[in-house]
Amino acid sequence: MRRTQPHRWLPNILLTAGGLLLLWAALVSLKPLLSSPQLAEGNYLLFPQQVSLPLPRIASIRSTAPPPGDVFYSLVNSPYTPTPTPTPTPTPIPSGPVIRLVIPSINVDRAVVPLRQYRDASGNIQYDTDSLFATSSRLDLVGQTLTSQNPGEGSNIVLVGHNYNMGWYAWEGVFVNLKKLKPGDKIVLYTKNGGKFKYTVKKVVQVPYISRTAEELNAHLRYLGPSSDERVTLVTCGGAFGSWTARVYVVAK
Repeated sequence: MRRTQPHRWLPNILLTAGGLLLLWAALVSLKPLLSSPQLAEGNYLLFPQQVSLPLPRIASIRSTAPPPGDVFYSLVNSPYTPTPTPTPTPTPIPSGPVIRLVIPSINVDRAVVPLRQYRDASGNIQYDTDSLFATSSRLDLVGQTLTSQNPGEGSNIVLVGHNYNMGWYAWEGVFVNLKKLKPGDKIVLYTKNGGKFKYTVKKVVQVPYISRTAEELNAHLRYLGPSSDERVTLVTCGGAFGSWTARVYVVAK
């Protein structure tokens, strides 16, 4: 009869099991030593205060006040709302008498002077338009009537000029092409105090000056008198040359 021998792999299994048992025992004994220093140092806390457990519920610390009714609530009631910066007051443009007139569309760039008045032989007050004529040393001038306002004062600025041409005189009148202006053309006034004022042509009309009745004169006074808004009124003679049976008015605002 043949004798039975034990399995050769049995000792290996026993050795492996014993090794695992020893490793488990070593880990169990080392766990308190590894964890206690970390908890004592508190390296994993994001803030130094002590936390009392259990933590409060979210509902217990949430505000019971209703939300603001509009987005401006926090801006009005916040103690940190900055004081608004006041808007600076714009510097007014210097006013004063007109000293220069520029009309680009008819190539006018001319000096402006006060238009003096005088009393004629009949005792009537007249404008001294003869002083605006060109001389051998200068071109025609433009006159600002003394009864009109200055730019920036909110009323009517009346400027007068001649319209004679080179066919009759050696020089051409400054307003010889005034009636060619159209709505939309630009007018620029410069004042004695350094101001610059821009206007846009609104109307070009020719008013008869024949009978010189009260009704006819009133039609002219509508352009020569004061106005409730700021405007520039340019004036020159119209009608047939020499008889000047009309006046040309250009109104710009």
